[in-house]
Amino acid sequence: MVTGKLIVINNRTLRVQFTNAKGKDVTFNIKESELSAFIAQKKKSAIAQLNGLEVELEEVGGQPKQIREKGKAFEALESVRTSSNSSATTPVGDFHNPYNFVPALPHNTDIVQNSELGDRTPCSHGSYLDRYWSGRISVTLTTVTPLLIPDAANAREVEGTNGHKSYPIRLVNGKPYLPATSIKGMLRSAYETVTNSRFSVFEKHEDRLAYRMPVKNSDIFPARVERRDDNLVLRILTTGLVGHAGKLPRYQQSSNRLDKGESEAAVKYNDSSLPQHGDAVWIRLNQGVVTRIRKWTPICPGGGEWLKGWVLVTGANINGKKYERVFVESSDNQDIITVTNEMKSLWQELIKNYQETHVKDLEQRRRNNQQPQEYLGNEPGRTGWSRHIYEASELELKEGTLCYVELSNNQVTGLFPVSISRRLYTVSPQELLDTTLQPATDINHLSPAERVFGWVNQNGNGSYKGNLRVSVVQCDSDDPVEEFTESSLPLAILGQPKPQQARFYIAKDDQGTPLDPGLAKQDGYRSNYSLRGRKVYPHHAKLPAQHWENPTEDRTQTDQAGHFQEYRRPKINGQEQRDDQNRSIQAWVKPNVSFSFDIDVTNLSDVELGALLWLLSLPEHYYHRLGGGKPLGFGSVKLEINWDKTDLRKGEAWRKFYFCLDSTPNLSPKEAQTSIKVFQDTVTQVYGKPFDEVGFIQAFCRCVQGFDDNKPIHYPRKRQQSGQNLVPPHPEGKAFEWFVENERTGNSGGPKVSLPNLVSDYGLPLLP
Repeated sequence: MVTGKLIVINNRTLRVQFTNAKGKDVTFNIKESELSAFIAQKKKSAIAQLNGLEVELEEVGGQPKQIREKGKAFEALESVRTSSNSSATTPVGDFHNPYNFVPALPHNTDIVQNSELGDRTPCSHGSYLDRYWSGRISVTLTTVTPLLIPDAANAREVEGTNGHKSYPIRLVNGKPYLPATSIKGMLRSAYETVTNSRFSVFEKHEDRLAYRMPVKNSDIFPARVERRDDNLVLRILTTGLVGHAGKLPRYQQSSNRLDKGESEAAVKYNDSSLPQHGDAVWIRLNQGVVTRIRKWTPICPGGGEWLKGWVLVTGANINGKKYERVFVESSDNQDIITVTNEMKSLWQELIKNYQETHVKDLEQRRRNNQQPQEYLGNEPGRTGWSRHIYEASELELKEGTLCYVELSNNQVTGLFPVSISRRLYTVSPQELLDTTLQPATDINHLSPAERVFGWVNQNGNGSYKGNLRVSVVQCDSDDPVEEFTESSLPLAILGQPKPQQARFYIAKDDQGTPLDPGLAKQDGYRSNYSLRGRKVYPHHAKLPAQHWENPTEDRTQTDQAGHFQEYRRPKINGQEQRDDQNRSIQAWVKPNVSFSFDIDVTNLSDVELGALLWLLSLPEHYYHRLGGGKPLGFGSVKLEINWDKTDLRKGEAWRKFYFCLDSTPNLSPKEAQTSIKVFQDTVTQVYGKPFDEVGFIQAFCRCVQGFDDNKPIHYPRKRQQSGQNLVPPHPEGKAFEWFVENERTGNSGGPKVSLPNLVSDYGLPLLP
């Protein structure tokens, strides 16, 4: 390996200068194929920034090869674009997603478990133990971007805004109040990451998630649950009709939501009432469409053209929907399948997934005195909802239930409430998290973060206090708060976690490697896969100096790096958008505001203390994330140790201190600082790589540094016109449009790209 530097000539030509094996200083033009992906991208977008960049390279036959940033591994641009297992290409991106993942590696080797990074019984709290560190660490926290500390207890609902809340800042004696628990939570999250500890919390992930099935599925058949000899059975209702069911006219297409209900074209009973879900009926068909309908009686209305059936009403749940369905009985419907407990469980799990997904939206509609099935507009989530989403009785597979059955070799492989339904993945998220990473259930098997910060058994019966306490946090700056006196500031819509998006949350191995592009959606959750790791929000680097200035003023233009005012929700027709999708703040903590606090620790090993001190003394331009609004760039903070106010000693030194009548001076800070190297050396020994090259350390460092390519950071969004490189945020968010386009099938299918690896994250593409 050789070190050198890059030289930019006339803002156009890139050369590399280094000392060759003969000790001679040489300069070469560079082949594109010999540039790392980062340098190749930077050459295209901002070549001037490469001038003077220190690099490493391989000298082969006197020629420079594999030129990369100093301290970084070489990764060719093509290897980033193209998966080794797929011919599909991943476009180099236009933007970064606000969140990514740091790999969480299993602890299933003896070398991990036999080290301080493995599990063990924690220390007691009764005394200072020899060879373990105790004492106090003095810390200064400085805000780098505005910090949000909302006072939830005093939030108010803004009148006439449909549930929009405005939050004041939390103050004590006129200064912002930063809870010690917030500091501890921030540190714990980072500590778990860099020690590769167990997850502190991993609840409510035991149920399988669901994805939307393809539109066409020839193995789906209508069925009715019936009782035969005290047993429940599925009666398969196949016919020669398209979709094996009659089309029952019910709705009309209209831009007016009030007209989307039952239309004049609806086919009704003789008494002008509408057929209801589950009704037994007689119908007449014309080319598969119901033209006449009668309530069922034992005597047929007359003529062989009348058919018996059951009405399936799912609601105006699709934009442009005109028909409900009638499952038709015929003499061919002789296929009977006994309902098993497994089928009941399969049905209940899927309906439960539907209902839990929409709990918040149901509450909103009820709060607005709207019926769940009411049609509200032409967009997903604003149409009417199917009955299985809001009817609690739909959880049970019982006599009279109308459903769709998937058959394979005459075996039931799926039960669905609608023909285009969600389908459960084969495994749950919990099944993909290695048992050595799941929260501990035994006090004798606590990982480093649990030993230091404390542990509570999620299954009950067990807890441990921990060995770290954060004191009251003091604000040390004058005029620390910026208040928005005229009106509160409406923030952009924050996204909700969507772990069902497997391309973002699932890894193809236990190292956190993203899924290959082009993978079929239904293959997202498989037993041989793993989770991507711990979710993190990278620092928003390279923001222009004026990004946070004058936040209440309209700024629709981008800055020189292409950043919009992402943190503020755009206006619609000149009106600020305040509703229950977003929140407003009345003030924030300004950048460059200082806070101070102490961290008291007891009985920490060299590795445990070293990890903590490393986190508290990261290099310049490495920032932790704290408070609300992290996806929007808020809450980047710098931590520094005040060594002259820090007192850390091992147990034997404290014993000597308390036995001595004279005051014993503090130990030199260098004594405690040696623990940082012990921590780094232990990581190197356990994971077999230099500290800076271990996967979770690399990813964490990328997170706290942020990206340096000047690409904007925002939730996925589509282009609004062809060829547009910069796309302003949509007032309604509409991130779902990007995911729909990414998954599109057919000849003009979407790219099906995954969230890139954090270390080599070259962004996601804007989709057409």
